Amino acid sequence: MFSFNFYAQDKENGPNVYVSPRINIGYTFGAGINYGFDIVVGAYSIGDFNLGLAYSHYFVNVAKDFHRFKTISLVVDHPMINAKFGAGVLSRKWGLRGINKAKVPGISVDVSVGVDEYHAPWVGVKSFIHNRNRWTFFDYPSYISVYTYFKTPEIEVYDNRLE
Repeated sequence: MFSFNFYAQDKENGPNVYVSPRINIGYTFGAGINYGFDIVVGAYSIGDFNLGLAYSHYFVNVAKDFHRFKTISLVVDHPMINAKFGAGVLSRKWGLRGINKAKVPGISVDVSVGVDEYHAPWVGVKSFIHNRNRWTFFDYPSYISVYTYFKTPEIEVYDNRLE
């Protein structure tokens, strides 16, 4: 007989709220250097897997300009792999003194791997998929990047599993 009480008393599963800031740098194919930051907020743990949300803001250095990316993603975080899938906006300022702004929505996919040690380098691949017909800068049809970051200690807010 299946019992909910048995599952609720399992100390490996439950709410686990934490914040994990990350600064990354990498290379976007066909464009140039990229850099930015992620803020991962964990919400719930199932065994070694943490589920949560991430906010990412990064820049891609293109010829004499920057393309800006802002994304919100669902996160599956594991000691050896991190996967994010979400939506966001790609923007670019242009015109005299940069007063005009072009924007296009898109889908963000991001996967990184590493070892479960703080300050150990992780490597990842991220892609931003957008509607090419709505992006006025046709010389950049897709954004596929490789990057690295260092895992930092998580800031624990609440962990029901320890009670």
